[in-house]
Amino acid sequence: MFNENQKGVTFADLFWPWIAGAKRIVITDPYIRMFHQIRNVMEFVEMIALHKAPEDEVAVHLVTCLDENYPEKQRSNLVAVEAAGAAAGITFSWEFDGTNTIHARHINSDTGWKISLDRGLDIFQKFEMNDAFSLPNRLQAYRQVKGFEVTYLRH
Repeated sequence: MFNENQKGVTFADLFWPWIAGAKRIVITDPYIRMFHQIRNVMEFVEMIALHKAPEDEVAVHLVTCLDENYPEKQRSNLVAVEAAGAAAGITFSWEFDGTNTIHARHINSDTGWKISLDRGLDIFQKFEMNDAFSLPNRLQAYRQVKGFEVTYLRH
């Protein structure tokens, strides 16, 4: 359990020990719609790019729901994540759940772990994303988090 306003939390600490060596990772989160939510997915892809061996190929697949208000913007941002990941040997893909019934947020990998996330990747409190000289903008460890829980389940 992580406390409201806590600092020092990073995706690498939360996820890498359980996904290291994975060839396929599936993120299920119905709430990857707004810019900051898609940025979180991008930061997840960046974390993989920084920690995997350069020669390793990793497939990351997102299952989410379509943003009914701004579907074009959602798609264009996901295409941007796809292009960025390709430069690092990460194949990023996504699908929209047509049933609109998914609710639970989790990450599954072929390493045999399921990571259950009560808030999904959206754990950070609002911070100034437009300030290039702000440490919270550049480094997750300097951001405050919302209170959240993560559960690691062995398949």
